[in-house]
Amino acid sequence: MMSTARTAFLRTTAIGALALGTLLAACANPQVTPGGDDMGQPITGRWVSDEEGTPHLVLHEDGTVRGSDGCNGIASQYEVDGTTITVASFVSTLKGCPGVDTWLHGVRTLEPNGEEMAVFNSSGEQIGTLRYDGQ
Repeated sequence: MMSTARTAFLRTTAIGALALGTLLAACANPQVTPGGDDMGQPITGRWVSDEEGTPHLVLHEDGTVRGSDGCNGIASQYEVDGTTITVASFVSTLKGCPGVDTWLHGVRTLEPNGEEMAVFNSSGEQIGTLRYDGQ
């Protein structure tokens, strides 16, 4: 069992890494412009799953994406190419959540289709679906 001091240190380190990674990602590609026009539909806003922990992604107009895999917070950037959204590797908190399927942690590409968005992993396998929940 971990000591309280070690748990606090790990939590603080994870939060610091998340903040630093987000800042570095923003500096690396500040001119990301999502191409929602290519898709004929808006892509920015909140996309959610009804599964335990409410996995979700929020795509912002500046090309950043934040959310939760149902257990841990995630933050990254995305780019749009035609009808596919590619999510860069992301930083994440590292909590353990027994009984929660953290499938969204494997996201690499997204393909919106109306009010739903298919989620694919790095192997191109569909791992889930999110539905549009608004801005």
